[in-house]
Amino acid sequence: MTISSRTQRDTVSQSTATGPEALHDIERQVSGFGRFRKRWSVFDGLARFVIIGPGAMLAWFLVDWIIGLPSWPLLLTFVVAVILTLGALIWKLVPPLFRRVRVEREALAIEKFHGELDNQIIGAIQLGREAAAEKAVGGLGYSSELVWALVGQTADRLKSLDLRGLVDLRKTRKLLVMAAGIAIVIAGCAVLAPGAVGKRYERLQDAYAAILDALFPVDMRVTPGDIAVVRGKPVTLGATLTGARRHNIRLLRTDLAGKQTDAEELVITQGSVSREITATDSFTYQFEYAGRRSASHRVLVGDLPDVSAINYEMAYPAYTGQASRTMSGRVPRLAALRGTGVLVSFAATTDLHPEYCYVLWQDGSRQAITTTGRFGHFAFSIAHGERASIHLTGSLGRGFEMAQPITFEVTVQEDEPPTIKIPLRNRKFTMLADEAAGFVVPWVAEDDFGVAEVNLEYKIDTIDELLGRAPRQSTVPRRIDPPQDRVKGTFAEVFKALNPPLQPGDRITITVSAKDNNTETGPSLGRSLPVEIVVVRPDLAGFVEQQYGFGGAGLLGGLKKLNRNTDLLIEPEKTVRTETAMKPEKAAVKSRVSQESWPSGSEDAVGSYFQLLSGQKQ
Repeated sequence: MTISSRTQRDTVSQSTATGPEALHDIERQVSGFGRFRKRWSVFDGLARFVIIGPGAMLAWFLVDWIIGLPSWPLLLTFVVAVILTLGALIWKLVPPLFRRVRVEREALAIEKFHGELDNQIIGAIQLGREAAAEKAVGGLGYSSELVWALVGQTADRLKSLDLRGLVDLRKTRKLLVMAAGIAIVIAGCAVLAPGAVGKRYERLQDAYAAILDALFPVDMRVTPGDIAVVRGKPVTLGATLTGARRHNIRLLRTDLAGKQTDAEELVITQGSVSREITATDSFTYQFEYAGRRSASHRVLVGDLPDVSAINYEMAYPAYTGQASRTMSGRVPRLAALRGTGVLVSFAATTDLHPEYCYVLWQDGSRQAITTTGRFGHFAFSIAHGERASIHLTGSLGRGFEMAQPITFEVTVQEDEPPTIKIPLRNRKFTMLADEAAGFVVPWVAEDDFGVAEVNLEYKIDTIDELLGRAPRQSTVPRRIDPPQDRVKGTFAEVFKALNPPLQPGDRITITVSAKDNNTETGPSLGRSLPVEIVVVRPDLAGFVEQQYGFGGAGLLGGLKKLNRNTDLLIEPEKTVRTETAMKPEKAAVKSRVSQESWPSGSEDAVGSYFQLLSGQKQ
């Protein structure tokens, strides 16, 4: 260092401090400046740390609070904020804290900040230390007195300087204000919005878990899936998560009617979660984990069906001519004619399933029911006695069967055959051939639903096989159109056109039958009691008409011939027996019959008379 003589003189003349005290004073002032500058450098580093580190955290917090960052940006920005915080701590705050105050460096800083000291401080310190160490300076061209004069002058000048004013603190103060503002905002958020702070922590955890879940997906299985339950019954919704890293999962339920969504937080326990709900209305549900939702499933809620109204419409067979009949309400028994068609229609309390509604018959067979919404019907024809039960299932299918099926019994009412009568007082007649040929057969027939046909059936045989006549039979039909419930008529001169004609010894058996109009199961047949006519010769008839002059002395003389009414439906006139009762000689008759040389073939008294009149020898 080169110092002019004038400068040396001035320095020496102005120095008031002497020796090492001036050097110590210089070091003390420079060290104080260094501590002051270090303190403010620490403040500057702290301010910069707060602005960079916590400031970045605050910015991350506010941005997520306001707009809600997705998982990836949320975690990445948080990592950036953490890196900035650590970087600011390491490069802005830690170096000032651990920086040592060195006199030489601080002297150079003072000279730099002052700008006019021209290495005076650092020179005084270095020369003074050398002089204090009793080093020879003569080789340098300086004397110790001159050095100590310089040290003393420098010490005095430092005292006259405002060393702290040399440091520009404006920027640091601004940084401190900004850092204080950030600190106040952070403290305010922590005090006034702890929930938001906790929420950011939870979101950060969720974001971290979400990123891990994205990299290593969690297997989520939902139970019971799509299901239908009866209203008021409990249903358990659950999910099983393999590799879950979170503690919570959300259950989202949306009402199908109102489209209102409810979210519920559930705690995951041992990798699974469940929630029991009482089903009142249909809804959809899904679980949300790590921003990922499961498939949406439906819980359909319905009621068990029941019959609110039922009708039985009975269509009787056409031949009956009866109008259809409808019965309402639950009828335990249906009774009708065979072939009656029955249509059962009903209304249920809820919609019905088109496939699971059926009628179960007594023999085990099933009949499908046609359904439309909550209405249904089925039809059947009465063929025999049966028992049926109606089983209904709600529109939601299995598990919605009606509590108690409707049962009814089917009873068959048989169509009775028609009744027919021949209104004659006697069932056996003895007639001449001409009388028998013109014989009139009256009849009266009745049926519930109508007589469709009346037939006269006759059979002609002989009273004795010895006559050698072959039997003859035939039917005379008569249609009743239209069929009537009650009808009467006559068959007249049925035997007039016979070839060969009637002959004595013929026996005619007449039966009248009636058929009803039952076209469903086939006509039923009713028969009258038979009427028998025996044809005799005129010889016997002469006795009846008193043509042989026996007068009152004959056995038949007391008989009176009565005129026959033409209308056979009128009761004949009754007669009174006046002759005395005659007891038959049974022994004589038996004796005579026992002497006959041919088989009688008939024990009828008329046959005996015929044999006597035929002139056969006894």
